[in-house]
Amino acid sequence: MVLSNCSPETEADQYRIWIGGDFHFGEGRSAVLEPLSHLLQGAIGFVNLEGPLHGGKETHVDDSGRVWLFNSPRPLPQQLAALNIQAVGTANNHQHDAGSSGVHETERHLKQAGILSVGGSSPIRLLKLPSLDIVLTVHDLTDGITPTLSAELQSARKRGDILISTFHVTGPPSYLPSPQLRKAVEIALEAGASVIASHGSHAPGPVERRGDTVIAWGLGNLAFNCKCTDEKDGLVLALLLNSRNSGERIAEAGVVPIDAGLRGNPSKPARNPELIFDLLEAIGSSELRRQGQRASF
Repeated sequence: MVLSNCSPETEADQYRIWIGGDFHFGEGRSAVLEPLSHLLQGAIGFVNLEGPLHGGKETHVDDSGRVWLFNSPRPLPQQLAALNIQAVGTANNHQHDAGSSGVHETERHLKQAGILSVGGSSPIRLLKLPSLDIVLTVHDLTDGITPTLSAELQSARKRGDILISTFHVTGPPSYLPSPQLRKAVEIALEAGASVIASHGSHAPGPVERRGDTVIAWGLGNLAFNCKCTDEKDGLVLALLLNSRNSGERIAEAGVVPIDAGLRGNPSKPARNPELIFDLLEAIGSSELRRQGQRASF
């Protein structure tokens, strides 16, 4: 992800991070994210994986309203690792689609590929970098906000140099955050999160700076191989983080609009990013500084 003129080799005290939204591979092609690789190059990825890595068949929704049971192939972690995706959020409304064994198997396969699994047995994980410890959290809001959320996030903040807190929401696609998500974000702000991002609604939402904190209210789809979503507009949140020795945690923040790959098609940079930037500003984003395919805020 091109976040500055400095490469990771020349700026060892800064780290490029990208956060993607809803991702479900299913039985699709392994090259689904390759068209984005030039945007993601040199950055550490963190995505939301919908459905376990279990290796079984998917149950598809039919006209009578049967529920989708998502499932991804076991080789997927190696493909994610090849894109430098070092952390995967699994706390969402499909994490138990293959039962408890699917949760454990997902964590095992991710660990074998060197990828942190955030969710499942632990909603908090520590991503240790040479000069920065990043605390990652994922909380599923499908059944509401847990009474322990505030305590969990405050405890998480103490475990590292910077807290990146993410939330999964369900419901009809919407550009605007729900009251429940707004409450969860306020709790994360009070806990000291430096980055807060939401996914699950399959639609992009506003992006903003709230003091020193970056908030992405909806990242939309990253890639989704099922007939259950037609939302093609998505966002990649791009961050440049300073080392623990710097007083300012976030050096840069921006978004890159994408055309999410649906039904096994590859994800690509947005055909017309200006339209997405116009949309983001219309729904309440902070002022965007547009620079071709990306915009800083």
